[in-house]
Amino acid sequence: MSKQNIANCLKQLRKTSAYSANEIVEMLTEYDINISAKTLYGYESGLSMPNADVFVALCRIYKCDNPMDIFGGISLSSPEVALIEKYRSLDQVGRKHVDTVIQWESDRVEQIASLESQINSESFVLLNAAHEDPAGATPEQKQHADDIMADDSEWE
Repeated sequence: MSKQNIANCLKQLRKTSAYSANEIVEMLTEYDINISAKTLYGYESGLSMPNADVFVALCRIYKCDNPMDIFGGISLSSPEVALIEKYRSLDQVGRKHVDTVIQWESDRVEQIASLESQINSESFVLLNAAHEDPAGATPEQKQHADDIMADDSEWE
């Protein structure tokens, strides 16, 4: 999201909450943040950007529970938020386990995507397991190998 869009959102949130700039400045002191109304107007006009502490405090004052929904970026579904909350409640060992499983799954999905990409973009020879050189096998030999592969009784 652009600097100007963030500024516009901050201004709109303040107006929607029906607070004056001076009231917001006063509320920010409860978060140990001391800025002037002029500074707040600077945030709302895009002349400057609030630091992370000020931004979080403003989101709390404006009752903006999920800033990403308002300010852009990724949005999270309720189940995703629940998973994040569970993850945050884990100790270091638990988080390491979850991180490992997520990495395994991410790697697996990447491998599948890579294979699908190769299959879709390259011409390839489908090898017949019964012959070292499928190109040198006669049609009868290929058919016999295919019949064996297709016969489930061969694999019991």
